[in-house]
Amino acid sequence: PVPSRLRSRSADSAAGLRRLALPSAPQAAAQALRNGIIAGDIKPGERLIEQKLAARLGIGQPTLREALKELEHQGFVRKVPQRGTYVTKLSKDDFRKIQEVRVTLEIPAIEKATRNMTAEAEKELTALVEEMGRAAADFDLGSFHKVDMAFHRRVWALAGNPYLAEALELVAFRLFAFVLLQRPLESRNEFLAATQQHREILAGICSRDPLKARQAFVSSTLKFWKDYHQVSIGEAFLLPTPPA
Repeated sequence: PVPSRLRSRSADSAAGLRRLALPSAPQAAAQALRNGIIAGDIKPGERLIEQKLAARLGIGQPTLREALKELEHQGFVRKVPQRGTYVTKLSKDDFRKIQEVRVTLEIPAIEKATRNMTAEAEKELTALVEEMGRAAADFDLGSFHKVDMAFHRRVWALAGNPYLAEALELVAFRLFAFVLLQRPLESRNEFLAATQQHREILAGICSRDPLKARQAFVSSTLKFWKDYHQVSIGEAFLLPTPPA
């Protein structure tokens, strides 16, 4: 039998691991700030005053600084030496450059995911697209962003390359988030169109044909960004249409 002292230590360790599943104070603060940025309560280009933010969130400044480090890593804020921390403000040219990197990285992820597609994954991705459509119809941009990222993360996981997924996380997270900023109610159609774009991406992946999946991803993505954000990265990513 295991001595009670060792059983107690083992139980304490297991309990400790369960506690780690809960968000830490810096993680919770980072989430609150992300939500504020996405909702437009904190504006692009706005300077973040640590003392005021810490008081507003009910946390200490060291905790806030840890949260800001996470947001800086994700591209939501940027630190300017001798001036302070500011909410990132992206220009149309920034969107174009980020999109070039994102598409370049996501093409191999889409192709690999297509080869590894399963019935279970297809069901999960279909449910996420349906949830995305509901969020778009309700103009719930926070939920839309969350489900959008969940869709892409599931595809990246299917690709089976954690280094590729990590690179895409860094590039795509800020791109998708900043699309949402200060969007008026009239832009609801944009998010309905984004849902349709994801349906096309999913149809390509579900074909189990990497070439068709690539075509569906690239053509739908280039069209969406050109139509709704006037961002064009050219046709270089497209391959000839495969024969029927």
